[in-house]
Amino acid sequence: MTSGAEDKKIVVRVPNWIGDAIMCLPALDALKRLYPEAGITVLAKPVVMPIFENNPVVEHIIEYKSDSEHSGLGGRMRLARELRALKYNMAVLFQNAFDAALIARMARIPIRAGYARDLRGPLLTHPVEVTEEIKARHQVFYYLNIIESLGLGPMTEPPEAHLYVTEEEDTWVDGFYKDAALAGEILIGVSPGASYGDAKKWPAKNFAFVLNHFAKELGALPVLFGGPGDVETSRAVSSDVTVKDLNVTSRLSLRQFMALLPRLAVFITNDSGAMHIASALGVPTVAIFGSTEPRSTGPLNKNSIVLKTPIECSPCFERTCRYKHYDCLKNITPEAVIEAALKLMKDEVISKKETSNNETLNIETLNKDKKSLKSSEAENKLSEVRV
Repeated sequence: MTSGAEDKKIVVRVPNWIGDAIMCLPALDALKRLYPEAGITVLAKPVVMPIFENNPVVEHIIEYKSDSEHSGLGGRMRLARELRALKYNMAVLFQNAFDAALIARMARIPIRAGYARDLRGPLLTHPVEVTEEIKARHQVFYYLNIIESLGLGPMTEPPEAHLYVTEEEDTWVDGFYKDAALAGEILIGVSPGASYGDAKKWPAKNFAFVLNHFAKELGALPVLFGGPGDVETSRAVSSDVTVKDLNVTSRLSLRQFMALLPRLAVFITNDSGAMHIASALGVPTVAIFGSTEPRSTGPLNKNSIVLKTPIECSPCFERTCRYKHYDCLKNITPEAVIEAALKLMKDEVISKKETSNNETLNIETLNKDKKSLKSSEAENKLSEVRV
């Protein structure tokens, strides 16, 4: 399969969700290692295109305009003609839909690799079986398995996802800091939304409790993130925050969000696309899981702590709680989240901040608070998993 790699032009149909797009990045890197001389193009819907920008293994990004010129059968035929004109000789399908295989087949791409599911097996030249073993592993291996089927050797290092911020984007953050008078501030970021549904959303009042704690103890500035669908959730959090906060929900582009995240002392988030972005950027991240399973979709970054309640009905993978109690989320206390955040925050971040009366923060008191919070966490029988 690796013969003629220097002549290969590969188009990769990537997933449609931000979190899934992040989790396919190690497989994209692996594809480049398998075919180091090949040119790789990503075919992506607009919402995930920023994930692949400035990535050194991606030569081109083609926008899949499924809501406009590529909609319907006629639009898909148009996209297939566009791909055929670019003379790709391999299509790798991380996206699972029948649509992805159909377009690759109509584009007459000679090699078409992907999972044989959703009745699309006959459209693939290299169908990959969806086994129970691969379904039981973390989703990152689901995508890597496709590359392994093409001839990738065994991995010697745990897979990692990486995002790449440009110098221009860093410069934008510098300007943002200046305009918002953020110099010297300790920023505690939260992303309280989750597009999947309420079964992924930790209560807004709990996010506010955590932010109020760090504002009081560290003089930290709360920063609220989210997309257009998270405006009401962020507003609910902000209404319970007792200090000045910076609510940038729906005000940043995805690339601006990516550029700003590394400036945070810690990021606290539900299981969401934002969680995966923070992980891929190496940002200290506390990830709160409700109805989903961190062993399948948890953050890949070692600088993360996952909090998950071990109750009988979770994970259920439902968007809303069938029992209406949401205990998988409610049983995760604000104290447990604070404890996890303190573990991740660098000592110099905690110790450098001065209180409003210019007295240095009492680290001994903070350490006592850590012990108290740890006891609280144990009493609530929380499962903490370092990923």
